Amino acid sequence: MKNSLCEKIMWYVLSPTIFKFIKQYWKDIDIKNVKRISKKNYKDMIKRTPDIGSLRKNPLRVCLTSGILWLSIYEAMEGKMDQEQFGEMVSATMEAPILKKNFQKQKAFDIKTQKKKIEKNKIANAVSDSEFNWNTELILGRDENEYTVIYHRCGLCALGKQEHHEELIPYMCKMDYETIAMMGGVLKRKGTIATGADCCDFYICKKGSKWDK
Repeated sequence: MKNSLCEKIMWYVLSPTIFKFIKQYWKDIDIKNVKRISKKNYKDMIKRTPDIGSLRKNPLRVCLTSGILWLSIYEAMEGKMDQEQFGEMVSATMEAPILKKNFQKQKAFDIKTQKKKIEKNKIANAVSDSEFNWNTELILGRDENEYTVIYHRCGLCALGKQEHHEELIPYMCKMDYETIAMMGGVLKRKGTIATGADCCDFYICKKGSKWDK
């Protein structure tokens, strides 16, 4: 991948929230050194990760870039951060103001939006057949207050394998519950590829709707 505008924006938007979290819980850490190493790790990891298309054609580039950012900072901590704390860092990232605003303004439970996502998924799936690109299928529900998303392939799983951090990917999966909650929804799923399932099956319904049972 190239260090495109997407990667640069993700660094400047998300890293301040993450470093604030680190500084709060690791009082004796040299935060400047962690930032410096993280930035180098980030650029190096971007270079060795296969491209999955531009952000315009593949919105899930943001997810892959987020994974690169988290793993880059985790490695910069040089053993001071355990797996559970990695998960806490991922959750803390969701507090980034621009991220929360972006998810909260999405009209996930609008039938036109869902149909547009189906068409966008077709484009994103066709951009790259790499294991680093998701293969996404959105299935419309019985009404606009529910829908299903099935991921037949997961780019984060490929990233975890590349960086020898497969054990951390399930902690990234947990953020799905938080992001969908920000959109006013509830996520229910039976499994994820990261935990050994054949696919990631997302059943999503609007919070408080008749399907929220």
